[in-house]
Amino acid sequence: MKTYKQFQEGIKTKLALGALATAPFIMSQIQKRFDPVGKQRKKTQDKKATEYEKRSGTTKEDGYFR
Repeated sequence: MKTYKQFQEGIKTKLALGALATAPFIMSQIQKRFDPVGKQRKKTQDKKATEYEKRSGTTKEDGYFR
């Protein structure tokens, strides 16, 4: 049977590994919700692509895509 100290070390290790395993998911969620630079870039790129489509008459069906 494990001693209390060994049991506590096992819990700490499992918590640390669990935190490391969930870190990428948490970071991606933060980026999705709180990424003003990325959102502004996407908005600007969409605007440029739309203007280009209007000027050139090119569409996604013609092979041009965003």
